Amino acid sequence: MIRTNISRIYSHHILNEYNENIFVVDYTEKTKFETIRRSVEIFSPTPPGDNSYFSLFNNNKLIVNSIIFDNTSFTYTNGNAKSQCENTCFPKFSDEKSWILFTELKYSSKPLNNENNLKKAIKQLFKTRYHYLQSGIFRKNQNTSYLIASLPLQREPFSNFSLTQVYLSSLKTKHNIILRLKNSVEVINNSIIIV
Repeated sequence: MIRTNISRIYSHHILNEYNENIFVVDYTEKTKFETIRRSVEIFSPTPPGDNSYFSLFNNNKLIVNSIIFDNTSFTYTNGNAKSQCENTCFPKFSDEKSWILFTELKYSSKPLNNENNLKKAIKQLFKTRYHYLQSGIFRKNQNTSYLIASLPLQREPFSNFSLTQVYLSSLKTKHNIILRLKNSVEVINNSIIIV
């Protein structure tokens, strides 16, 4: 369902398929002054050795589709890029109970920057989810959206920023969103991720 809708509405989004662990890494800052610039990349089944990353552990070997977003993924009518996160993943064979995961990575080793970085990441996650939701890619009341803000250079829990349980519960109840500040998640099956 999700894959079919993306292929129909966002045919320029490149779908990749994995059935092992997935590691999302952003090289943008690390290579911005190099001759060959890199951006977001996915490694599977082995993580990269030259940068920190977000991990999606897939020990049950569920077939997962993944899309890396860039400045052409979502655009205004004038061609300017809309805000979005780095990546989305979802089960290849999805239905009305399947999850959809959105991830945004911020590379900062300074905990004093966490509040600003995580607020920006959360905003990007919500905007990307909204792009897909308003296009009918998935259904709000059926498909759970996992929004994960990651700080790969820091250990969890991330200091200087927190989300209240009331806020998190309200997101789940009202919008079917599970928002977390994590560097890894684990796929259990077609409908459940452990965060």
